[in-house]
Amino acid sequence: MTKIILVRHGQSEANVAHLFAAGLTDAPLTELGRRQADAIAHYLVAHEKIDAVYASDLSRATNTVRPVADRLGLTVIPAPGLREIYAGVWENQPYDLLREKYAADYEVWKLDPPNARPTGGESVAELYERVIATVLRLAAENEGKTILLGSHWTPVLAVISHALVGNASGMVPENTPLNAAIHIFHAENGVLTPVALNITAHLADLPPAPPYQA
Repeated sequence: MTKIILVRHGQSEANVAHLFAAGLTDAPLTELGRRQADAIAHYLVAHEKIDAVYASDLSRATNTVRPVADRLGLTVIPAPGLREIYAGVWENQPYDLLREKYAADYEVWKLDPPNARPTGGESVAELYERVIATVLRLAAENEGKTILLGSHWTPVLAVISHALVGNASGMVPENTPLNAAIHIFHAENGVLTPVALNITAHLADLPPAPPYQA
């Protein structure tokens, strides 16, 4: 069995600006996002024995788990398969523009995420296959160990959905992963089992992030 600790990146500048920053946009963490990353490190070093750290190669994900790796003397290993969805013409665009200019595709994104595709981009189904293959491969390569993975909203939601229902149908708003939240899974024989989702106790002493507007 492999223990997987999965975190969504901390607050990014794109989150604050309400931009659809996806798999081709390297939006940095805000000051709050960096404080969230430090809080993740404090919590995980105190509660877990982590053997390896992987992350999407976008800086907001890498820099969210880097404080953990630094405290443990580990290296953050790039895992491009954990990148956010490739968003086509939506990439780094304001949500207001998406609602107006790409209304039909955006309505599917909001109301039926498992069947959505950003205009000209990667479908949610394609992302799901990419992310689950990456997570299961890393689990198999680290059998018997505990690994930390840093990723993004849609990939983390895909893993939650896979663990809960075995397919992408659980990629719905009620399962949404929060910024800097911790999710724990067990992986065994290619099966993911959820242990704890959306752990946020480590963020209690930080200022609350403003409501996310999508």
